[in-house]
Amino acid sequence: MTMKIAIFEDQFVSNLNPLTLTRPSFDLRCGPSLLYEKVLKAFPNEGLYLFMREELCEVFTAKTQHKEKVKAVNDLKALEGDDVLFLNGRWIVDKSLISEGEEVVATRGDAVVYAYLKKTTVKKALENSDSIEKLLSWARKEVGEKEVDAAGLINYPWDLVNQNPEEIKKEFKEFKRLGGVSPKEFRGLEIVGSEEDVFIAKGAKIYPNVVFDTSGGPVIVDEGAIIFPFSVVFGPSYIGKDSWVVGGKIREGMTIGPVCRVGGEVEESIIHGYSNKYHDGFLGHSYVGEWVNIGALTTTSDLKNDYSHVEVYVNGKLVDTGSIKVGSFIGDHTKTGIGTLLTTGTSIGVMCNLLSSGEPLPKYIPSFVWYVRGKMSKGLGLKATLETAKIVMSRRKVQMTEAEEKLFRRLYEETKEERERLIRIHRARRR
Repeated sequence: MTMKIAIFEDQFVSNLNPLTLTRPSFDLRCGPSLLYEKVLKAFPNEGLYLFMREELCEVFTAKTQHKEKVKAVNDLKALEGDDVLFLNGRWIVDKSLISEGEEVVATRGDAVVYAYLKKTTVKKALENSDSIEKLLSWARKEVGEKEVDAAGLINYPWDLVNQNPEEIKKEFKEFKRLGGVSPKEFRGLEIVGSEEDVFIAKGAKIYPNVVFDTSGGPVIVDEGAIIFPFSVVFGPSYIGKDSWVVGGKIREGMTIGPVCRVGGEVEESIIHGYSNKYHDGFLGHSYVGEWVNIGALTTTSDLKNDYSHVEVYVNGKLVDTGSIKVGSFIGDHTKTGIGTLLTTGTSIGVMCNLLSSGEPLPKYIPSFVWYVRGKMSKGLGLKATLETAKIVMSRRKVQMTEAEEKLFRRLYEETKEERERLIRIHRARRR
C-alpha cells in the first residue's frame, strides 16, 4: 500500500519546554534514538513529511542525519495523491495500535495521537484547511475519532525520562542484530549478569578495570564510544556514538547521546548529545539538552525529604508530576559552575550561566539568565553568550550555523519580557 507519513507538532508542544525551545517535539530522545527515528524504524520504506514551528525548519533540516527520508517540510500540498498516516511528534510510535486501512482519527484526551486518511479524504481535507491544525480538526469532525490507550504519548519532559529504560530494552534487540564485538575481546572487562545482554559496537574502546552489570537490563556501547578505567555501567543503559565515560558510575536507566563526556554518578537520565558532565557530582531523573556543561560537583536533587510528589514549572504554573523521583530539565548551551545545587523539579532555559551560591538555585530559571552570587541578571548579554557558544561548539569541530544563531536571537527576544519580569521579582525577594 502506497502511503505517506506525516509527523506533526501539536498545541501541547510548549509543555515540553525548555527542551523544545530549540527543536521540534519529534527530535527529542528516548532510549538510544530520537522520536522521529523510531518512526523511520517502524516504517522503513516510507518518506517523512514533517510539520513543525516555522522557526525550527532550517535548523532541523540542516542537522538531521536522515535528509534522504525527509520529503517535505510544512508543505500541505505535498500530501496529495496518496493515503496519509499522520503521527503526533510527541508519540513514541506503537505500530500495534495502528490499523492501516482503517480511516480514523485516534485520540487521547484533547490530543490527536494518529490519523489515517485515504487519499480522497486527504484531498477534501486540503480543500478545507490551510494548516495542519485545521486539517486534523476537520478530520476529527468528518471522519470520526476513537480514544486509544497511547501510553507512549509524551506530555511532559519527565515522561521521556520515565519511559527511557524500556526504550533501551526494546532497541537492544536491534543492536544485537547488527553483530558487534564480543566482550571477551576487551581485557579486564568484568560482566555481572548475562554476557548476552551486552552489545559493543565495532570501533568502541573499553579499558581494563571496567564493570558492566546487566542484572537489571542490557548495556549498549555504540560506535566510537570509550569507557575509561574504573567505570561501572548498570543496565539498562546506552552509551552513544563517540561518547566517553570517564571513571563514572553509570547507574540504570541512562541514555548518553553522541559526543558526550560523562563522569561522576548519573542515574535514570537522558543526555541529549554534545554535552559534558565530566566530573564528580550527581545527575538523576533529568533530561539535559545539547552543548550543556555541568561543572564539577554540580548536583541535582531528584527526591524530596518528605517523599512527596515533585512539582515542576510548566508554562508558568506548577504541575504535579505524580512521581517522587524527578530531577532537572536543562535547555541547550546552559552552563553550571562548580558546586552548583539544583533542587527537585528544576527547569532551566537555554543559554543560562549558573554559579553556586551555596544554596539550591531557584526552581525555575528562564532562558539567557545569569545566576551569580545568589542573584539573577542579564549577565554580559546576548553577544557574549553567542560567542561563548561558538567557542564551545568549535572544540567539537562543529560550527554554529546562521540558522541556529537566528533562532537564538529570536528566542532571546521572545523570552525577554518573562526574563526581565522574573529578574525584578527575584531581586525584590532578595532585599
